[in-house]
Formats: sequence, C-alpha cells, structure tokens
Amino acid sequence: MSKQSLPSTAAPMARGSLITLRRKCGTPTCSCAKGRPHETPALSYSIGGSTKMLTLRAQDVRSVRDALKRYQKAVQILEREALAGIHTLRQKIRLQKTAARRARR
Repeated sequence: MSKQSLPSTAAPMARGSLITLRRKCGTPTCSCAKGRPHETPALSYSIGGSTKMLTLRAQDVRSVRDALKRYQKAVQILEREALAGIHTLRQKIRLQKTAARRARR
C-alpha cells in the first residue's frame, strides 16, 4: 500500500458545504417577485454547533470547491492512517497477551 501524505497546508482547506441561497429582494417590480428568486453562492459550515454562512462571489466558487475537496482528501487520509494505527495496536496487544499466556505456562 502506498503511503499518501496530507495535502499541503499552503493551499487552503475548508470544511462545510457549498450551497445556493435563494431569496426575494422585496422590490415589487423585480423578477424575483414573480417567482424567480435571486441566487447567491455560499459556504455553509458549523462552529460550536452553530451553522454559519459565508456568501461568495461567483468567481470565488471554484476556489472554495477546491478547498472543500482538499479537506475531504485530508479526512480520507487521516481515516486510513487511524485505521492502520488501530490495526497495529491490536496486533501489538494480541502479541503481548500471547506472550503473557506463554509465560504463565
């Protein structure tokens, strides 16, 4: 198995979801009053159990999407490393138990 490293911290990572906010502005003659709401891209994330929103400009969506992908990749790598660590610990404990049983005989 090839060992993968975490993404560089030089490129930003972000945790959350890329969403589209839809709303009516309240101007009676606007097209949103007739059923086509204004759309704004946003990053939805939580901090301390509270959901936060960061509205984005259209030109920022791509870089935010890339930051979200880097975060997901880092999470996957950490999960694999954690599972490998658990596997190693289980083997070590199993060997210690076997050695203790042999010593009692």
